[in-house]
Amino acid sequence: MFPSHKRSNIKINKSSIVLNLHPVFKARNILHPYAYLIKLGINTTSANKMLKGEIVQLNFNQMTVLCTSLNCTPNDLFALREMNLPENHELNKIKPLKPKEETISVQEWLNQKSVDEVQEILKKRNTEE
Repeated sequence: MFPSHKRSNIKINKSSIVLNLHPVFKARNILHPYAYLIKLGINTTSANKMLKGEIVQLNFNQMTVLCTSLNCTPNDLFALREMNLPENHELNKIKPLKPKEETISVQEWLNQKSVDEVQEILKKRNTEE
């Protein structure tokens, strides 16, 4: 039988899969993430915890609202803290959690590419669809 404890006892630093909204907000040029979350109907406490990386639970309604409004998948919302996993483990497919300063917007990323590189990326994307 599982030990009985409240979810509020979950320690944040023990969770290896974390909600990481900052890269998605940056890619979508959302300058005021807190206001954005509030407009989506997420309460102030949850919005604060989401932005601080302190949220320990996310319900399917919140995930659906985030994915729909941000035009992304649940995989885009999560990151993986360092874990000791076998090399072929499926969780390794989740992007690693990076410090905020390493995240760049799509516009910044494109600014680093030549016109030829951008055209090649677009051509490749069109052939995949």
